Amino acid sequence: MTMRIICISTMLAAGFFFPEDRILAGGRNEAPNEVDLELAGKCLLYSFSYQRMLAEPFGLELGVSMLGGGSSESSSSIIFFTVGGKFYFIQKNASPYIGGGVVLISASTTSGPFSDSGSTSYGYITPGFEYRSEGGFLVRGSVYALITSGGFFVWPGLTVGVAF
Repeated sequence: MTMRIICISTMLAAGFFFPEDRILAGGRNEAPNEVDLELAGKCLLYSFSYQRMLAEPFGLELGVSMLGGGSSESSSSIIFFTVGGKFYFIQKNASPYIGGGVVLISASTTSGPFSDSGSTSYGYITPGFEYRSEGGFLVRGSVYALITSGGFFVWPGLTVGVAF
């Protein structure tokens, strides 16, 4: 239920804060900004991201995700912060791309006798394919190689968003 509220709130905020003519822009040149929701992907379960095209083929991305829960006596949380970039091979609305970056993780708990926190990071490399409609809606499919100190594993990602 909470995820549904977050998704609906994000879509309403995008429609409220960004003028219609900017939301209805087309390709990466006309709409260099995007906000999106990725399911699975580099943060394992979900993430919210913002991407800005710095040049026609290259975009810089920042993202965040949080997992956690608890009660009045104990809680645990994991926060993911992502920084990365994407290079698009074709300068049209549909394009394969390659991306990479770093995910910073911060975790904390106050469960029982434990009151601790820690942090770590891992890298990722991803080939994928993106389609942007003329209306600004985008969908992206990715296959991530998540690189940790103990090796790497492959994880899928599906993104939906709005370019403006």
